[in-house]
Amino acid sequence: MSILNKILFLLCLVYAPYAHASEGRFTLVPQGGIAPFEATCFDAEATAKLLTWKEFLKQEEQKLCEFEKRTLVLDSELVIENMQITLDETRARTQIEIETRDKELEELRNIIKKNKKLNIPVVIASAAAIGFGVGFGTYHIASK
Repeated sequence: MSILNKILFLLCLVYAPYAHASEGRFTLVPQGGIAPFEATCFDAEATAKLLTWKEFLKQEEQKLCEFEKRTLVLDSELVIENMQITLDETRARTQIEIETRDKELEELRNIIKKNKKLNIPVVIASAAAIGFGVGFGTYHIASK
């Protein structure tokens, strides 16, 4: 007799002589009754429940474990899905920022091209000619 059965048997002895439950019944037979000693009698349903209680608890724990496992899996999937949404949003914002930056760079390049209308060799030649002319004019004026 297993420990669980012994505990259930002792609990059954504590109850009143006639006990009825919605799931199986038992009764205590007093000494001198149908049995020559005090005994506990169970109907077929109560006996079946007592004999299968250990298996029932095992299945109940398995179902609870499966439920908790499924809950953890669903929580993990939700976290991953939220992270994917955040990643997609970040990628979209980054792409918009890159496109905006590229447009601004192109506009700045166009502005720089427009401001480069000065031809450097012409500016140098003009500066040299003006400097030669001023120098020659100064020499000519100074020599008179």
